[in-house]
Amino acid sequence: MDHRQGSTVFRPLLWRDTEGGEPPDISKIRGNISDEAKRYCLRIFDFHVSTPGNSYGADVGGCLRLVEINVQPGRENTTFAETVFEVTIRKDMCNIFRILHGACAAYIVDLCSVSALVALGTALGFDATGVSQSMNLIWHHPIRLEENVKVISMSMSVKEKVRTMRCEVSIRS
Repeated sequence: MDHRQGSTVFRPLLWRDTEGGEPPDISKIRGNISDEAKRYCLRIFDFHVSTPGNSYGADVGGCLRLVEINVQPGRENTTFAETVFEVTIRKDMCNIFRILHGACAAYIVDLCSVSALVALGTALGFDATGVSQSMNLIWHHPIRLEENVKVISMSMSVKEKVRTMRCEVSIRS
């Protein structure tokens, strides 16, 4: 399906269209989208976290593991996407109390929330790029050093240039 952006048609890049050798390993990513779409989503994510020591948060972002991508029909002719990441909290992610630092958590939410939008754009053929303009974070309990965390991101609404995402961070059981 093509999503028209003015007079051009957006075509997602495939991994072979980008520079950089071998395709990313998607063997451990569950979900209902094609392997090619999984590779593309993982390549986009990797692009943003592939420069440890040279860009903000790349060391933290590189610890996130994409484990699932699903795109499903919703109500009233809509489609939604959901992605799941896992991460083990490290010392460099924590404050002095060995609790996940709020700024680090916000960075994780920012990275992971856009992943569902990229998955949806890949599946439907529209440009899912953009910038987070507002984040509302609500904390229910602390996440401690060495806890295993699951981050579930869902697309809520996609209309023109305004996109709303939801992201839940929880301790894996």
